[in-house]
Amino acid sequence: MTPDSISGTERGHERSTDRSPRSAALEAGKNALTAGRRGLWRALARPTVSDVAMIACTFAVGIGIGSRLVGFELAALAMGAGLGVALTTILLGSSRPLVRGFGGALAVPASVLLSSPVLVAAILAVTSPTVGVVSALTVWSLVIAAFAAGVAPWDRLGTGGVRRGATGTTLAAIGVVGVVVLRVVPESAVRDRAGAAVVDVLGAAGDFVAANDAWAVVSFAGLVVVTAVVSSRALRYVPFDRLVPPDRRGSFATGSTRLRWVCSRVGRGALVLSIVAVGASSVSARFETRPVTPAELQTGLPDPVGSGLATVVTSSGLRFVFGIVLVVMLSLSVLEWGRRLLGRNIARVCARLLAPVVGGAVVALVAARALPGSALEADLTGALEGTAPPSVLELLEALPAFAVAAVVLVVTLALLASMLWAVTMMRAFRLLPPRAIGAALAAGAMGVLAAGIAIVGQVEAAIITAAAAFVLWDIGEYADGVRTELGSAAATLRAELVHIGGTAATGAVVAVATVACYRWLLPELSISVPAHAAVAVGTGLLAVAFVVWVLRG
Repeated sequence: MTPDSISGTERGHERSTDRSPRSAALEAGKNALTAGRRGLWRALARPTVSDVAMIACTFAVGIGIGSRLVGFELAALAMGAGLGVALTTILLGSSRPLVRGFGGALAVPASVLLSSPVLVAAILAVTSPTVGVVSALTVWSLVIAAFAAGVAPWDRLGTGGVRRGATGTTLAAIGVVGVVVLRVVPESAVRDRAGAAVVDVLGAAGDFVAANDAWAVVSFAGLVVVTAVVSSRALRYVPFDRLVPPDRRGSFATGSTRLRWVCSRVGRGALVLSIVAVGASSVSARFETRPVTPAELQTGLPDPVGSGLATVVTSSGLRFVFGIVLVVMLSLSVLEWGRRLLGRNIARVCARLLAPVVGGAVVALVAARALPGSALEADLTGALEGTAPPSVLELLEALPAFAVAAVVLVVTLALLASMLWAVTMMRAFRLLPPRAIGAALAAGAMGVLAAGIAIVGQVEAAIITAAAAFVLWDIGEYADGVRTELGSAAATLRAELVHIGGTAATGAVVAVATVACYRWLLPELSISVPAHAAVAVGTGLLAVAFVVWVLRG
């Protein structure tokens, strides 16, 4: 070997060494993109023909009916946002750290996309107390329907997939918060104003959940719902049976099951109470404010129901007890999670936890610099003026433009996480069935859409939407059965096409017959009061019940 060849080899080695950090970064990015693409294609390979038909039916009905209420652009934007949230949830629910990191990065733009129709819906609800509320409800129904259709073929949907997606979104938000903290800590003016802002915000939050506040009923119901869900999960997750003798574990398990049943019923009752408190003023003249106040409960309901309910929701001691139970159950669950973590691969678990944090932080660095910080600061200050404490407005003015944009991203991620946690709680309260969860959720959203379009006076469209809701649920349930029992690779094309055609034809016949009966029996009905809307939706539900009877035999 010649000296030139030796020196050439050494120079090549030096050049490769100089490029090693860049090559490693490019290789890591390439691996992350490859893992995300494989996870996406693996998820897209699961749907059967029935899944595709259910998704197509959901989008066709959603855009077609939603366009009548909120316009084509807003309906398409809402359903696109729901589909983006579904894709993000699937990636965040993966067990591979690279895929979860890619999902954490995708959560930031998905949350911004979700916040766009939600912001429009909120503006409509504020500007118009009647039609605006229906429009806002329509937008949320379209988002939930598209999300449910997107996650319906997901094999982890019924095994905590949405909960892992909500956890991943929360971790991505923590990553963005970390970016904001690292950016504003060196700013002395921000540090001086942050303490006063935190104190004022905590004081405002305390006033918001106070027992005598206008939101007392809703805050009490929310506290009960959260406590019931956390307690039920803790009773299932924490091995309390190890604290009792072996000969009494059977009776202890029976008592624990009954206690979880009580938590479920109490949580459902509190959820119904919160819904009634928000919507009572729209259906009854006895209540004037939204939400209903404890004083209105006492005067609007007969004794002793009204006075007793008002006493319960305004009891500070009862709120304190629920708060203590919530803290204790959360602490026990965290301790049990840590105990189980010690027996697993800690490095892999930490990688799963940190991947969404890193993904959200990296995308937040890019997105926050791209967003116009000065314009966002002006918009936030104008929107919060008169409602937020003055210290919060001063803090926003002191924040750098980058930090203001990152704060907006944190708010959008919180909105996305809230939506996923709400779906998780619906499954925890067994409001959704153990099978065909996506189809049931999409059908429920379409049912809400039918109620909305009935309220604005389009009864025939409401009947058709209600019938279509059951049709897409039946198709989705059949798809779940095929995928679970036979697998997505089974040769079931002919059977699925026959079932899809039969379901669609039967639903169409029943819907047309119901519309004909409506025109014959109630030709002069005008939807001017909520009671008429309830009659119209009930007519549509009769069509759904008839479809159930025909298809199920």
